[in-house]
Amino acid sequence: MFVWLENNEVKVTFQKELAPEEAIEIDTLGLIPIPSIEAFIKIENGQIIKKTQDEILQWLKNEKMRALKDYVASLLTPTDYIIMKTAEAQILADMAQIDALKQKYSAQLRQRAAIRTWSEKTKQAIQDAQTIDELRGMAIEFNG
Repeated sequence: MFVWLENNEVKVTFQKELAPEEAIEIDTLGLIPIPSIEAFIKIENGQIIKKTQDEILQWLKNEKMRALKDYVASLLTPTDYIIMKTAEAQILADMAQIDALKQKYSAQLRQRAAIRTWSEKTKQAIQDAQTIDELRGMAIEFNG
């Protein structure tokens, strides 16, 4: 990938012959799909600066965390009504209703707990990743 600034705007091409002489070549590290250009460069004082491997890894970790958060929300949202019903019963101090809701929705509540446990383990694995390849190999998929 080749990047350059034109009228204070970042331009990108994948063909060297289409890039101006001052374009900077960026190694996309074999990432598929290729992340946005912000993963690889930053602009400082009107100049394009290549990010270090550590900066790229941190950017990718942040993106993976964002994807995890969105995915977990999509898993939990369909059963949020159960939490709302239970919270309302708690506010009203209706212990019989709380017990009835816990019993009625026990499978959904166990599933939510499993999703949260998996999410926390996945977050930790993302934070602990030391290389881009290690991070790339992590699938965000709940199998519970």
